[in-house]
Amino acid sequence: MNTIVVGVDGSRPSLAALRYAIGEARLHGCGVKAVMAWHVPPAAYGGFGPSAPDLDTFKRAAEEALAEAVAAVEPGGVPMAAVVREGDAAHVLVKEAVGAAQLIVGCRDFGIAGRIFHHSVSGECVHGAHCPVTVVHDG
Repeated sequence: MNTIVVGVDGSRPSLAALRYAIGEARLHGCGVKAVMAWHVPPAAYGGFGPSAPDLDTFKRAAEEALAEAVAAVEPGGVPMAAVVREGDAAHVLVKEAVGAAQLIVGCRDFGIAGRIFHHSVSGECVHGAHCPVTVVHDG
């Protein structure tokens, strides 16, 4: 059975992408792998000194956010796997989508300035994935 991989970060666009992925999975008779990437922001290290953040805290927060997102969209019988991985979102999604039928990601509209200056996970996925990629715009 083929799998559709979908990036989830808890935002409205990612929930729209997850709903779209569930619809595609029903249409094509496959499962969905909902993937949330997490990383420790540099500010968590507190500047200078030996303090190290508790990585389990970040991972647990990602797991809880992913579980809430999956519960919010009600997969309704579609086989669903929830995967949490540490790393840059685009890299994690491209890696998880190896061999997938499709990769689906949400897209936030940051306006023209945002498109110039903002790191675009959806753009990196479109250019890096080795499967079809669908970018879902919320609204």
